[in-house]
Amino acid sequence: MLSNNPPLSIATNVLAYDTIKAVRHSPSFHARAWRILDRWALNNPTQLRQMEAEGEITLLERLLIQQELEHQALCSEDGLNQQRLGLAEHEILTLHGISSCL
Repeated sequence: MLSNNPPLSIATNVLAYDTIKAVRHSPSFHARAWRILDRWALNNPTQLRQMEAEGEITLLERLLIQQELEHQALCSEDGLNQQRLGLAEHEILTLHGISSCL
């Protein structure tokens, strides 16, 4: 599934080249954001395109917020303990009240 694809391979088929380039080259975004963007592109391609059409800045701001939320949940002591117990990332996010949907 997502883990077997190169970063942004799914999003590249959904979003404009300039948007992908902005995410790839911005120091604000890291691998977590790339995985989020691929997940959104896989699960909600129409909604993602619509958000991009409303403005690249809107999309990038939403992505930055989601990246921070997921990073905090997954890298917290609680999140790390849950990973050690075998919970998947989406399960940990749900337990922390974070939607993985766009």
